[in-house]
Amino acid sequence: MSIQPTPELPSKREQALMGIGPSNEEEQLTLAIGESDRTRALLDGTVQTKGIKLSARNEELGEFCTTPIYELYDATEMSLSWYVMARGRGEPLVALPIFPLRMWVHAFLFCRSEDSYTRPADLRGKRIGVPRYRLTVNLWVRGILQEYYGVRPEELVWITTQEEGAGFSLPSGVPVTLRHGEDLEKMLLNREIDALLLPKPSNLFQAGDPRIRRLFPDCLGEIHKYFSVSKIFPITHTVVMGRDLWTKKPWTAPALVEAFKTAQAESNRFNSDFRRLSIVEAMFVLEHQRAIFGPDPWIQGVEPNRHVLETFVRYAHQQGYIEYPPKIEQLFAENTLDL
Repeated sequence: MSIQPTPELPSKREQALMGIGPSNEEEQLTLAIGESDRTRALLDGTVQTKGIKLSARNEELGEFCTTPIYELYDATEMSLSWYVMARGRGEPLVALPIFPLRMWVHAFLFCRSEDSYTRPADLRGKRIGVPRYRLTVNLWVRGILQEYYGVRPEELVWITTQEEGAGFSLPSGVPVTLRHGEDLEKMLLNREIDALLLPKPSNLFQAGDPRIRRLFPDCLGEIHKYFSVSKIFPITHTVVMGRDLWTKKPWTAPALVEAFKTAQAESNRFNSDFRRLSIVEAMFVLEHQRAIFGPDPWIQGVEPNRHVLETFVRYAHQQGYIEYPPKIEQLFAENTLDL
C-alpha cells in the first residue's frame, strides 16, 4: 500500500471554464480547529478569508485524534499520525502545510516520585501506560527514545486502556496489552505500571500531587539539548480538507493557508510585547525563547518544516504506521507547497 498521488490540477484557464476558480460570490466553508492564540482570530472572525465565508468552530483537541471529525467539516485540524495513515490508505483527504499544534513530548513521560528512574534506559523491560499505542505523541516519543537514547519500542511493555481505532494495526514484535477502561494514573500509583506516557500533562501532576513526577529531572534542559541537536519542535497536528473539495475548488486551499498565516501573524504581533501577557516572567520567557528556538518556532509551510516532517514520516514507517514512506510533497495540496 502506498500514498496515492494528489490529482493533477487543471490549468487556470481550464479552472475558469469549469467554474472552479474564485467567483464574485463567497464560498461558504466550515472549519473545525482547536482554540489557541494562533487560531483565535479565525474563530472570532477577525481574520477574513478572501473569497470564502468561513464558519469556524472550536473543538476539543482530543477530538482531532480520536474521532473522524474530518467527515463533518470542509476543513479541520487532524492528528498528523492519523492523517499520514489515512493518506496511505488512499482516503479522500489532503493536508495543508499548516501545523496548529506542536508539543515538547519529553514532558509527557511520568513515573512515581519514589522510583529511581531518571532516563529512558531505566525503563527497559518496564510497563508503560498509554491511552492508545497509536497516538501521535507516542509515535514521536518512541522515535526519539530509539534515535537519541537507544531504547527501542520492543524493549518496553505497553499497556493501553482504549481501542486503537483510525484503522491502526498494532505492530508485531512489540508487547502491547489492553486493560480496557482502566485509570492509568491509578495504575501507576498502584504499581500496576511503571511509567505513564500521556498526550497531555498528568492531571495528578498538574494538581501538585507529590507522588508523581516527570521522568526527566530537568525536563526543560533535556528539551533544550534535544532541540540543539535535532532542530525539531515536534508537530502533532495538521489541517486537512476533502480531496473532492480541493479538486473542484483548488483555490480554497491556498486561501485557507493564507488565513491561518494571517491569524498566526496577529498572534505573534500581540504576544511579542510582554506587557500584554499575564505571565509574570513574560519578559524573560520571551527573551529565553527567542535565544533558544529562534524568532518563529511556530512557522508554517512545507520547506521550513521539511526536516521535522521527514523525521516524522521516517518514524511512522519504522513503527508500522505506514508501509511506504512517501515524499513530503505527496502529503500536501500541490498548490500550497510553495506557500
